[in-house]
Amino acid sequence: MNKTDGRAKSLFIAPDGNLYPDYMVCSGKISGNGGSPCPLAQNGHMPDPQPLDPNSPNYSIDKGKAGELCPPCVKQQLGHLGHWDGHRGQQFPEELKPLRLFKCSQWHWLVVPGLRHDSPTQVK
Repeated sequence: MNKTDGRAKSLFIAPDGNLYPDYMVCSGKISGNGGSPCPLAQNGHMPDPQPLDPNSPNYSIDKGKAGELCPPCVKQQLGHLGHWDGHRGQQFPEELKPLRLFKCSQWHWLVVPGLRHDSPTQVK
């Protein structure tokens, strides 16, 4: 799967290069959790990105700077996906390369459609 069907809030990037919508991964249908849903999922989806608040107990500079959008289930922000093109031999679709890349609490890579690395405070 290379595109969201309108229901996905994010796309997960599997080590084999396949892309999966959040409702397949967060719900546990495709998972490293033995089929269990992610405990941070909301109705089988990734929670909506929120502005990072440095006063929050869950804030970490690894997630981004204050005010930047970040899904609350994320452990780390990894730059833009294009930076990782060719990593492990993976090639990513051009339209996804400018998107901000995250690592979720389950250690999966994901991008949020419309959340570009060069404008991390808005989803376009």
